[in-house]
Parts: sequence; structure tokens; C-alpha cells
Amino acid sequence: MNVIDKTLYHQIHPFKIATDVIAAFAAVYLFWLHSIVIGLVVAFVPSLMISLFMIRLMDFENQKRSRLGKYVKRYLGRGADTARSLGFLVMLAGGWFHFTWLIGSGFLVIILAWTNGLVYKRQMPVQSPPRRQGR
Repeated sequence: MNVIDKTLYHQIHPFKIATDVIAAFAAVYLFWLHSIVIGLVVAFVPSLMISLFMIRLMDFENQKRSRLGKYVKRYLGRGADTARSLGFLVMLAGGWFHFTWLIGSGFLVIILAWTNGLVYKRQMPVQSPPRRQGR
């Protein structure tokens, strides 16, 4: 498995998801307390370190073969990554300004980015059968 595939499939490993969720809510709390430096460290360093560790040392063939792996391959491209990142930034802004509705809105954007394939079914291109060589 190449690095690009590992980068994609490590996102659905339970250890990575747990790290991201815990770090995100801890960072929002730290932003709520206006601890911006520690909040930024908590927001980004654990996720980055876990990602580097996992991509370098782990195999994600089980994730790739799973239904969730097929879903991720089909629906979670750059657009979904961008939406998830923007949602997280909105959550951090909500923490900083003490707007719980903004935290919730950012969280909703992240959920919608993860589930966009359930709403918007992307059509796969129709492939023509292979051409036969001359007789």
C-alpha cells in the first residue's frame, strides 16, 4: 500500500478517530478559556503525530477492504477534507467567542462532510468493455 492510500485509510482507523475527537473537543475547551497557544498545540500536534506514526508503521488493508474503506475511497476527497477543516476552525472560533451555536455549527459541517456520500450519490463512470484485438 502506498503513502497516498495509507493517508486516506488511516482516517477511518478507530485510534485516529478517537485521537481527533478528543483533541478537537479539548482544543475547543482551551479556546473557550482563551489559552490560544496550548489550544493550537492540542488541536494539531496529537493528530499530526498519530498520523505520522500510523502511516509509517501500520497496515490499512483491513480498512481498505471494509465497506467504510470503499465509502471513503469514493466520497472523501479534497472537498470533504476542506469542509472538515473549515468545520473545525468554526468550532474553534465558537470556543473563542463563547458561541455554543457556532461550535455546534462547525461540528455539523464536519458530520455533513463525513456523510456527504449518503446524501449525494456520486455516479461512477460507465466503462466500455475492452476492445478485442483483430482476428
